[in-house]
Amino acid sequence: MRTRKPAALAATALLTAALVGTASPAHAAPTDCSTGRDGKTVWVYCSGGSGQYAVSIYVIHPNPTVGSWPEYGPCVSPGQRSEYTPYHNIPFLGPGIAYC
Repeated sequence: MRTRKPAALAATALLTAALVGTASPAHAAPTDCSTGRDGKTVWVYCSGGSGQYAVSIYVIHPNPTVGSWPEYGPCVSPGQRSEYTPYHNIPFLGPGIAYC
């Protein structure tokens, strides 16, 4: 009985799985970020790193049957400020940062 061929196939499958598992792209992230709020306008600014980001808020409607939802400002690159002013007067949490 020969076991070389199945063993070789198993080794090839394991090597392929290992290579595919390590081939996923790294996620770039901005660094040195700060957030703020000027009245209703929220903002986020990151001075370093790479990748894009946006300011985010989490709206909490006073009527629980309506629910809650996130809202976002524009995606920008490090060195730029993402700003967002909600068009409504519903309470919200934030600002936060979202990666685009």
